Amino acid sequence: MVNERYVFTVNSEDQAMAGSSATALGDILRQVEGVLEADRSKASGIPSMDLGAVISVVATSGAALALAQGISAWLRARRGVTLNIEKDPQSASLKASVAGIDPETALCIVELVRG
Repeated sequence: MVNERYVFTVNSEDQAMAGSSATALGDILRQVEGVLEADRSKASGIPSMDLGAVISVVATSGAALALAQGISAWLRARRGVTLNIEKDPQSASLKASVAGIDPETALCIVELVRG
């Protein structure tokens, strides 16, 4: 089975909110079936002692729907944050930003992650 790489970047006007939201996202994604790794790191060029608001995920190719469901649940609980999603940053095959959540947005997330 082929593994997929994703990079999720949490953005917020409040850096503390971005950090705590990234921690929560990483925790949710680690529990998703098919996720092999979910590691938190800093965005390049951000000087801070904070771990950062970037979550790098390695998942099996069949995990797209479960990833999208986890992201949807995470977004429903967080207003005021935006999530940037990149699939395989080397190929730049997918880039998307999502904020807030409603059923239509959840469907869009599923379609984007399935790519």
